[in-house]
Amino acid sequence: MKRKFTWILSSLLCLSLIAVMPVAAQEKVKVVIFVGLGTGTDPEQIPPQEALAERFNSTHDNIEIEFLIAPHEEATTRLLAMIAGGNAPQLVGPNGISTIAQLLDSWTDITPFIEAEKFDSSDFYGPAVALNEYPTINTGLPLGLYPSFIIYNIDMFDAAGLDYPPSDFSDKSWNMDKLREIGMKLTLDANGHDATSPDFDPENIVQWGYGDQWSEIRGLVAREGAPDVGRPTSSDYKTATANSPENIMALQWYSDGIWKDHFIPNLEQGTAMDSTGGSPIESGMQAMFQTHTWYLSEAINGLPFEVQLAAPPFNHKGERIAVIDADNFTIPKDAAHQQEAWEVMKWLTAPEQIVDVCLIYGCVPARKSAQEPFRTAFQAKFPDLNLDVIYQSIDYLDNPNNEAWVPNWGRVNEIMENAGSLIKSGTNKDAKSVLDETNAELQKVLDEYWASH
Repeated sequence: MKRKFTWILSSLLCLSLIAVMPVAAQEKVKVVIFVGLGTGTDPEQIPPQEALAERFNSTHDNIEIEFLIAPHEEATTRLLAMIAGGNAPQLVGPNGISTIAQLLDSWTDITPFIEAEKFDSSDFYGPAVALNEYPTINTGLPLGLYPSFIIYNIDMFDAAGLDYPPSDFSDKSWNMDKLREIGMKLTLDANGHDATSPDFDPENIVQWGYGDQWSEIRGLVAREGAPDVGRPTSSDYKTATANSPENIMALQWYSDGIWKDHFIPNLEQGTAMDSTGGSPIESGMQAMFQTHTWYLSEAINGLPFEVQLAAPPFNHKGERIAVIDADNFTIPKDAAHQQEAWEVMKWLTAPEQIVDVCLIYGCVPARKSAQEPFRTAFQAKFPDLNLDVIYQSIDYLDNPNNEAWVPNWGRVNEIMENAGSLIKSGTNKDAKSVLDETNAELQKVLDEYWASH
């Protein structure tokens, strides 16, 4: 009995000691977010990203996030080295559509995560969801959209006595012919003659009416609405369609705008404009510029003139196509802790955070419920801009998207960009001959791809 009592006493003593001993804290799982393939590397973007990490880490006991920011020009090489070395980050982003397409085989399909918890995607804009869905993979939850529009210099329009381009998306008078007409009147030589004047000197232009010089060629021709829009292949990816009638029309319109009507800067002139240290609008040398929302945060604060936004014009078929960019975060398929990465992806795109995240990166939140809080915050940054233009453009995105995946994406893009360079440099001003040769090159690439797959 005594022995039993002693055993009980010892057991109670051990239990009491265990009760008062400090319990080791559970180690947090680290989710590294690799930034650098797209936006997020500018110095002013780094502190708010760090603040975002602090906010997450202070409210989560089991996961810790860290933003790993790589210089943009080195980011792809660093990411691939990390993956090859067995040290893949848990999340990568923000990623543009082109980045996702180039590295499509690197990403985890998030469909199993969505299905496992019956994740509700109904608050996301439908087009934003569609941009992340490929035939065999869903690359990530939508984060933000970068709708396109025309930004214009109000002072230049006032000086020319011209009406401003419309923001009304139902105004069908605003088309490619009208854009050309106004663009020529806003183009001036050193003597003040516009491009419609018989005295105009195209060798001494000091102001251009319009420019689209930052768009890649797939985006530029997508506005004419080819059957496959921004994708230069058929829907089965086996037939090249770069020389579709719509693409030829779009590229010839652009070529004539440079070399015949002179209201669009050529390659040399556009490069010289950029070398001034500003963008086309910032330079004060261009009246209208086709661009995206990411441009606003980069370029329009502190301008010595007023600017406003206009709707993209109707194309020659009577359709409006507003080429769009989009961002998301992806999970590398070789990353550890993918469940935790999914939790962080959900947090970054949740209604409570998505506005703050998009204000860092300059995108429009992909959630419908975020529209009003984002508009309020964005309007505070740009109080005079007509933000209705940005939101209405979402309904006219290019689908298939101009950056969407095609077989051997990098080579296809290189061939298409070469076609654009031939036109912009004046090496060949005939869009049909350029795109016929381009199409033949693309078909060889597609044939080689499918022969090996």
